[in-house]
Amino acid sequence: METKNNYTGIDYDDIIPHRAIHPGEILWEERKARGISREAFAEQLGMPCPHLNELLRGKRDFTPAFALKLEGALHISAKTWMNMQASYEGDLIRIKAHRA
Repeated sequence: METKNNYTGIDYDDIIPHRAIHPGEILWEERKARGISREAFAEQLGMPCPHLNELLRGKRDFTPAFALKLEGALHISAKTWMNMQASYEGDLIRIKAHRA
């Protein structure tokens, strides 16, 4: 699938990010922006706080089940969260290949 920008001539598939951004980083910022404590958010999602912390810190990957919980809690589609997870994984592969 070609992703070349017709105006700039940039092929976005050739861009290697400096670092991959885990969806937990985005969730961390979203939670903070909404003023929700980690403890209250973990309770709302029905999970132990240490488990949520691992997700927020990128120590665990987002699953479809977790994405659905986020959709219910934040009204941000599960598909959006899963797309972020897929982009993160793809970026990790690109970075690793580029450094090899």
